Amino acid sequence: MNRARVGKPDDPPRAGEIYLEYTILGAQLRAVAIDAASGVEVVVFGPAKMNRDDLGQLAVRKLERRLGSAPAPSRTLPKGRYA
Repeated sequence: MNRARVGKPDDPPRAGEIYLEYTILGAQLRAVAIDAASGVEVVVFGPAKMNRDDLGQLAVRKLERRLGSAPAPSRTLPKGRYA
């Protein structure tokens, strides 16, 4: 998942370009995924000792779902009565 690019600071973002930001907050690792074109961002947290790549992939999947480019997981309930 190499989405890094080299270019001038004034270059417009390309479609599908995602920025990732990591911050350690105490015993937690915070990962932010930002869609460069729209500015939409999502945040996920995990243990500080967690692999950054795994948390980053989770943030990217959450962003794709928020943007509507990934299908939501199907959730079917068994037949019966629910209050």
